[in-house]
This record gives sequence, structure tokens and C-alpha cells, in this order.
Amino acid sequence: MAARVRRTTRHSSRFAAGSILIAAATFLPGAESAADAPGLEVPVDYTCRFPSGSHAMTAVITGSIPADGTAGRPVEPRDIALALELPAPAVAELAGLGAGSVSARADLTVVHTLGDETATANWSGLSASAQGITGQEQVTLHAEGSVPTATFGSAGTATLSASDLTLFLSPLQEDGSPTEPAAIEVECGLTDGSDGTLATVVVAEAEGEGEGEGAEAEPEKPVENGGTAEPEEAAPGAPRIEGRLPAGAREKLEAARQDVEALADGPDPCPFPPIPLPTPADTYVAGYTNVEKMDGAALLGPAHLNVTLMKEYIPDPCTSTFKVLSEAEFEYGGRRQLPPAQGTFLTYGFMPTTATMELIQVGGPAQIESVSVTSDPAMPEYTTVTAEFDLRIRDVEVNGVPLDVGAGCHTVKPIKQTLHAFGTGNPPSGYTVNRGGSMDGETYIPAFTGCGADEDVSSLLTSSISGGGNYIKITQAPLCVLNDTASVDCPAKKPTPER
Repeated sequence: MAARVRRTTRHSSRFAAGSILIAAATFLPGAESAADAPGLEVPVDYTCRFPSGSHAMTAVITGSIPADGTAGRPVEPRDIALALELPAPAVAELAGLGAGSVSARADLTVVHTLGDETATANWSGLSASAQGITGQEQVTLHAEGSVPTATFGSAGTATLSASDLTLFLSPLQEDGSPTEPAAIEVECGLTDGSDGTLATVVVAEAEGEGEGEGAEAEPEKPVENGGTAEPEEAAPGAPRIEGRLPAGAREKLEAARQDVEALADGPDPCPFPPIPLPTPADTYVAGYTNVEKMDGAALLGPAHLNVTLMKEYIPDPCTSTFKVLSEAEFEYGGRRQLPPAQGTFLTYGFMPTTATMELIQVGGPAQIESVSVTSDPAMPEYTTVTAEFDLRIRDVEVNGVPLDVGAGCHTVKPIKQTLHAFGTGNPPSGYTVNRGGSMDGETYIPAFTGCGADEDVSSLLTSSISGGGNYIKITQAPLCVLNDTASVDCPAKKPTPER
């Protein structure tokens, strides 16, 4: 049975009891800056599992992290980069795929420790531009990007240590097109005996706070799949961890929506006339969708998406907002659809059923509406994506026995899909149309019709599949804007779907 998408409000960093807050921030008011901190250059030894086998690899982590901090104030790492020397067997493997160059994304787990408390944060999305591999035995990739800040809630000596590392290699042929496969995931663990310590930070007591004022942290709350649940309410001074998405992103999304609705009921707005600034771009999306009745999930994509940015740009100085309307269309095999997706489920909770699903885009292009509030220094942006799809089912097997549903088995009416996402521009976090990220929503699957070659089994599929509560989560890669093909985001990359 396929695993279900985990529906959760957890962020990319792990929530844990303790006095450490990890939050996405490139520039935060009051942050302890690393500008004057001594340079960081730490080699960390890993064992990495490439398709050709496990190989030793050293990641040299550079940048700067302040040596001193104050409880309650963010400590801000700067200029973080990883130099990764691919071993000769891995380079030979890429060359064997016909690759002339390779780019990469690096996701590094960093453990923050203060006293008895630990917290993990994802230094994810560190990007390495393409490097040529033709005629090379070894290739060094340089990955860099912004990373989360750390706020320590009490005084003491904190350490930051590198832990697991995941690489997503994107080999390209000499003409710039992807190889087959187009992406290779490489998981790396610390070599036995390797010391991943990156820095120590001496955290001073915040002014006006005495010793012993914190509260004991509540124990972590276990959840399924070995994760931890976000504490309902942290005790005063107790540690928290938050991920790269803003805390309470979904709540902020709802609050922003209510604010815009309130503006509509207030004084007459004064938006400027829509300004057409159509800009072609493309990207890939991938994700998972639950089929609630069948207790499983199906992989969607990676799917190619042609985007027209800024079909309309509407500034409104009266409400301190601006709205951007864009459009998108899926493309697969010359048709407006996602690639066929095969899933295995438990029909009625006990009968294994395999089917191929096709989502064919119908009606007009997908509508992308992004609203930004310019009066907020964080530049919050919330996005709504709406599209319609015809869901078709074929190649059905029930308990290993083929069920001929014919060539015209589909939903009686289109699926109306709406996805929501939230992000900020300062610091960059969450989802924006240009940067990409994750968005989610729910799907209602209508009844089926036209199913069955010899006898009509439409009602059987309707009873086992149709209905609401089908959670969907989609991850979008950054846009490749076609008038800026020199960007590191071009050609468009395929994202790793998140559950």
C-alpha cells in the first residue's frame, strides 16, 4: 500500500522541548551578526551512498557564526557555503549517463545544543551551479545559500554541529538537457569518528533576567512516523524550535485573507488600472495526493508547467497591497496534463488495488493570484492557485486480477482544485511564485462514469474512490524566467516532493 501524505503543521525543522528557536532569517532586527566573527572553515567527513556504491566524501563548510550571543536574540550565520568534492567513481558514473556537467542542491542537518537541550535545523536549499565533468576525475561543487538563525532562550555555551547531508545531483548533457535519470539523490552520514562541530556560541543572560528564571521544558510529544508534535504552549523561557517557514504560517495565511476581506468592506479602494507585464517562464512541480477512501497516496509528477507571470499587476496604495495575476498550463507529451500516476491502495480497507490515474487540465489556464502587503516589513505574500482537471482511470487490478474499465473511465465533472501557500520576502521563507516551495489543499473527487468494457463498474469506482477530504501537497521548483536563462534556476529543475 502506498504511504499517505502526512498532513501536519510541522515545519522543516523539528519541534522539540528546549530553549532554542530556529527560524528562517537572512536579516533580522536585533540579530547577533556574524560580520565581525572569525571565519569558519570546517572539514566534515561523510560516507555517501551513490547509485554506484558508498564512497567517502569531505564537505568543507565555510562562513561565519558569532562566537557570542545574548539569550533571546537571534544568532545569525552568514555566508554559509559547502565545498563538496565528488569522488572519482561518482564522476565516472555521471559521465556514463552522458552528462557533461552537474549542478546540485545540498540539504544539511545542523544540531544545536545548549546544556541538556538539542534542536535540529535544516540548512536546506544550498545551491551549487553546474560544473563541467568532461575529462575530469574529480569535481568540486560549491553550494551556498541563506540558512536559519538560532535564538537561545537561556545563558550557557551552545554548539552547532553538522549532521546528515543529502545531495540532489542534476546531471546535464552537453546541450544542457537533463540526462536520464534527471536527478540523483545521495544520502550521506557522518563517518564513524567524524567530529561535525562547526562552532561554539557563548550565550550571555539577557539584560534584566536573573538566573534560574526559566521553566522546565515539557517533554516532546510523540506522533506517528517517529516525529514530534509542536508543543501546544511553551512555558515561559522554555525552548522551542521553528523551521524555515514562519511560525503559524497557516494562521498567518488565514489572517491575511481576513485582512483583505476587511479592506473590501472599508473605504473605496483606489487600485491603479491593471498593468499587463506578461513574462514567460517554466518550472516543474511534484507532490502527493491522498485518496481518503482507499487509505493511500499517489505520486504526482514531476510535471512540467508553462507559466505566464504578471498577466496583470495591480498596485493599490490605499490598502498598501499589490496583486499579481499569473497563469499556468501543464504539459506532458504534447497534452495539457500531468504525467500518468500509478498508485496501489487498499480498497474498502483490505483489498489491494492498483490503478493508473491521469489528471488532464480542462477549461482555461490555472489561475495564480498572489497578494502582497507592502506595509509589513516582512513583505508577506499569500498565493491561491486554482485549476480544473478531468480525472481518468485505467489499468486497474484488484487483488492482482485485471479489471477492464475501458478507455473512457473518468469523473462526471471536472475536479476543481485550489491550493494555498504563504511566504515572506524579508527574510525569504515559505512559498512565493518565483522562488517556489510547497502549497497544499484538499480535493473533492466527483462520481465516475463510462467505466467498464463488458459491464458498467462506474458505481463501484464511485463508492471506493469518490468523496472529499483528499489532502494534496505540491512542491514547485523555482521559476526559470525565459528572459533570464543565465539564471541558476535555468533550465527548470525538478523538485523533490514533500510528504
